[in-house]
Parts: sequence; C-alpha cells; structure tokens
Amino acid sequence: MYLSESKFLRMLTLCGLYVAQGVPWGFVTVTFAAWLATPEHGLTTEQLGPILAVASLPWSFKFVWGPLMDRFTIPSMGRRRPWILFAQGMAIVVLGSMLLIDDLPGMVWTKSPADGVFFSTFYKLVPGPLAGMILLANIFISMQDVAVDALAVDLLDEKERGIANGLMYGCSYLGTAIGGAGLGYLVARYGIRAGLLGQAVLLFVIMLLPLFLRERRRSADSGNLTSENTEQQSIDFGENPFRPPANIDGHDEGSYDSIHVDSTASVTGNLLRAFSLRATLLGAFVAIGVKVGIGVLTVVFVDYLLKGGGWSQEDYTSVTGGYAVFLGLGGSVLGGFLADRLGSKRVIVTTSVLLGALWICFGLFPSLLESKSLVKGLLMGQEFLLSVLSVSLFSLFMTISWPRVAATQFTSYMALMNLSTTIGSYTAGRLSLSYSISQLLIIAGILQVVMVAPVLLIDPQQTRRVLGDS
Repeated sequence: MYLSESKFLRMLTLCGLYVAQGVPWGFVTVTFAAWLATPEHGLTTEQLGPILAVASLPWSFKFVWGPLMDRFTIPSMGRRRPWILFAQGMAIVVLGSMLLIDDLPGMVWTKSPADGVFFSTFYKLVPGPLAGMILLANIFISMQDVAVDALAVDLLDEKERGIANGLMYGCSYLGTAIGGAGLGYLVARYGIRAGLLGQAVLLFVIMLLPLFLRERRRSADSGNLTSENTEQQSIDFGENPFRPPANIDGHDEGSYDSIHVDSTASVTGNLLRAFSLRATLLGAFVAIGVKVGIGVLTVVFVDYLLKGGGWSQEDYTSVTGGYAVFLGLGGSVLGGFLADRLGSKRVIVTTSVLLGALWICFGLFPSLLESKSLVKGLLMGQEFLLSVLSVSLFSLFMTISWPRVAATQFTSYMALMNLSTTIGSYTAGRLSLSYSISQLLIIAGILQVVMVAPVLLIDPQQTRRVLGDS
C-alpha cells in the first residue's frame, strides 16, 4: 500500500507519528519528572531542571537534520521512510534500555565526577547518565519529527495541508496526554517499569505504520520509464544507495518526483538576507524569550507540589498530563481561528498579558497556592493560554518568513522557541535557591509581558514587501 495513493493512510500515518512524538515528551516532562520528585526518590529542583532541559535541548537544534535528510536517503525504501524508521527505532532502544536499570534516580549525579572546565560545564548541561539517556532519546525523536514534517511536505496536496497540520498538532497533544496521564496512571499503580514498558510498546506499534506502508510507487513500477532508464536507475541505486533520488523524466504523481535543491551557499546567503530585516530579527528575539517563564515554572511546580503542596504523583500527572493537555488541544484549535479572524499580533499580545497576569496574581497572593482546586485551575489555565499563544506565534512566524527559504527560516523560529524552554529549565534550579515560588511566579509573569512587547513593532508584511514573494 502506498501513502501517495490514499488520503486516509496519509492522515493516519502522519497523525500516528505525531502521537509517537508526544508520548515520550509527556512521559519525561510529566510522569517521569513526578516520579523522580516524589519524597522516596528525593530529587531536588536543581537536579530536575537539567533533566527536563535535556528533553527539550535537541529540539532547539533540530534544523540541522533537514539538509542531511534532503541530501541522503535510501531510494529503494523511499525518501523519508529510512530516516523515520531509524530515528524512531533508536528512540525505542534508548528508552527501552531503561528497563534494564534498577536504580534510575541513582544515575543522577550530585556533583561533577571530575575536575576541569570541560567536565564541570558538561556536568551542568548533562548531570549524569540518566540525563544523557533522555538527551539521546530526544535527539532521535527530534530527528523523527523533522523526517515526518518532510514526509508531509512531500505527500500532502495543498488543499490537504490545513486540516492535516491541525490534526497533526492535535495528535501531538494526544500523545502528550497518553505519556503524561495514561502512563502516569500505570506508574502510580504498577511502578516505573510498567510505564517504561508501556511507552516502548506504544512507540513500536506506531512504528508499524511506516514499516508496512510505503511512500509511493517507484517510477520503474509505474511503467513510465523505458527499460533503458529503469536499468540505469537500478545500477545507480546499487552504486550509491544513500544518494538523493535521481531526476527522472516522465514521472507522474505516483512516482518519485524530481527535486531541485539549492546549493548550501545559496541557502545560507538567502537565510542571512531573510534575517536582515527588523521584522524577522524581532521575531527571533520574541521566540527566544517567550517560553523562558514556563520553562522555569514547570520545574518549580513539580518539585513544590509533590513535596510541599500535598499532591500525590497521580494528582499531578492526571492534571498536567490529562486535563491540561486536552485544554491545550482546544486552545490550539481556537488559537488558529482567532489568529485568522483577529490577527496574530493581537492574539499574541492579549494571551501573553493574560498569562502574565495569571502568574502575577498567584505570586502576589501566596495563599492561593494552598488551594488544590485553584492550583489545578492555574495549571490548566496556563496550558490553555500557552497553546493559543503558540499557534498564534506559528502564524506570525509563517507570515514573516521569506518563501524562498521558508522551511529553514520557520524551523529556526521553532528551534528558538524550544531553546527558550530549555533556558528556563536550566535556570530553574539556581533561581529556586534564591527566590520562593511566589516570587518566581511574579518574575515569570513580568518576563512574559516584557518579552512579547516587541511583537507590537513587527510589520508582518515587511519580508515580502522588501524581498519579494519568491
């Protein structure tokens, strides 16, 4: 069966692979973080921060995979399938190997095992083998994400892309809910091994989709090539199976298409031109700062609630990995609608101000944190506002991206947003030593408002007006 010939199979595969991206993220940032923060394991905020940071760190640099995937493939298997199967398979191996470890909390170092600037710096980034495994797994998951996006670009008709993007983004939330609330329930009832096993099984089942469904018919199979061209294509594949698909004359929609690839120098030059404008530079500034606050608070909340707030692990995972995620799913749909109707700039500023006000309110009145119901409302409310904000930012970044290098430029904005979360997670431990949770809420709220203020100065039409549409 070929994905290019069935809309249902295209949507099923793309959505399934996005669920596969969400499951490990929900498991690490919600279920695993809550398990490590429980009193019997006793990891501190300073230790949890880097562990959550390394989960998002590879996503900050995922743009490096695009040129590699465009340049190399195994044509006999398809253009994107080899990368998807490799990346997801390796993620399963890394995450599944945790089942072999008896003392997972013991794999978090409490101090640098060696002296020297290099080792002390490395320790601050990756504090122990457990963080290293999570980092490695997310490198492969981010690689799978880039390959899946490339597969969508290759296969989706223009009229399918809107609904497909909405479904794919929603399925990532569904995966997060499964990894957070679903696997969180397993861990709370049957232990961490049950959660790790459940995660590996889920990812393997989803991997069956790209394993058994091919992208499109090979040109030789479609009957559009002469025997001479077919023979030459076979010889070329045998000599270099990792080269990009060859330019093939006489192809149709069911065969591998000819692909024009700009030179590296050309892409780099155009990207520098794209980022030379005020609108695009301000967009980059907003992207790198807009999620620092939530990066800090995610780490602080899991430690505070499970140790001082009277929350159980099941309480935390059911809210942050369940109810909040489904509110986020609804917010992402609403955010796209509002951005189209009201304008992305207006929605971005409004949601950021509301989010900042929500955090500042809880910070100014610490007694509110003593109510479990109010804290649940805070966690769900911030997730809803963050999802509306994120989708509105996507819309703005697409608009200010130059079409000639839109894929690379837009991916750069996404990477900077992930880097923003990573910065917050890394700094959470140090900030928690100097400030209380109420003070951190106020700081995060003020930062949220300040970091989106430059959006008001962005001219969304500047890029196309100055550089053109092509």
